[in-house]
Amino acid sequence: MGFLDKVKAQATVLADKAQTSVQQGQTKLAEMQSGKQADHLLRELGAYVFLSERNRIQPDSEAKVAELMGQLDALEAAGSPVTITPDAPPVPAAGAVPQSVAPEVSATSAVPQSVAPDAPVVDNQPPPPVPTASPMPPPGDAVPGTGSAIPRSGGGLPGE
Repeated sequence: MGFLDKVKAQATVLADKAQTSVQQGQTKLAEMQSGKQADHLLRELGAYVFLSERNRIQPDSEAKVAELMGQLDALEAAGSPVTITPDAPPVPAAGAVPQSVAPEVSATSAVPQSVAPDAPVVDNQPPPPVPTASPMPPPGDAVPGTGSAIPRSGGGLPGE
């Protein structure tokens, strides 16, 4: 077998692998799109059920719920399972600041940030303590003290 025959055979194998990967990607994309469609339909159905439970029934509620149920049945008949996705993060209560969204406070910040007093405690751990800022120098003291990161200048031009 010649060199060009080997190259052609390898190119054929690579083309087959690429074609298989494209088909798998298209299948995964179709699954994701049908999942998003099912999630959208379930969300809308849930809104109608919620309003119904709160005695705020919309004029077209029964027809819309029947239509949504029909669309969900059609999705299942097409082979897309309608399931509950537990991956969605929980929605915090109004006014609450979840720990993952609370502002980070570093030890070098000049102005300390406080954590909301009604912030929920996640995993039974209190929020981290807020560091206090270093005292500010008096207003007239513009020259930093020794040991600071800014060098002192004797005034005048360098080298004088």
